[in-house]
Amino acid sequence: MNNPFGSSRIIVWAIKNVLSPLQRWVYRTTGGRLLSNAGPGREVLLLTTKGRRTGKDRTVPVFYLRDGEELVICNVVPEFERTNPWVINLRSNPIARIQIGPDTVPYRAREATDAEINRLWPQLVKIWPAYQTFFERGGRRTVFILQRGSIIQTDKESAQKRVLKTRNLSFRGK
Repeated sequence: MNNPFGSSRIIVWAIKNVLSPLQRWVYRTTGGRLLSNAGPGREVLLLTTKGRRTGKDRTVPVFYLRDGEELVICNVVPEFERTNPWVINLRSNPIARIQIGPDTVPYRAREATDAEINRLWPQLVKIWPAYQTFFERGGRRTVFILQRGSIIQTDKESAQKRVLKTRNLSFRGK
């Protein structure tokens, strides 16, 4: 495909600033009955991460695929864009809430290995061909594997929460 949907600046802007907020609202409001897919084989989940600086919940619709018991999500940053905040937030705190349909469940994210990316890449490109277009134009790709159940905090996560709490207290003058 020469110019798949989602591979130009204006389309990326419209998806980020218009379509995603609308899809998030409709998905939540209908419990995932509407806008939970973008056609056959193009399933969408709502990914909620904690803001790395604010600690606030941030929710975005993301295409996903199932790989056995795990979920796979991808982001390819076009050469003209910054890394999506959800990618940075997952790197900072790998615990996320995933809504598929009406159900919301906690998952732990980890970045996929090169071998996993090579194995999953054709399936991800089938879901959203613009991934390949952006990647070929010099974009950066990040693939996360989401695992249900294992949500025990790591030492790094506990330390980050303590830092956030300390920052919040210092802002209040305590």
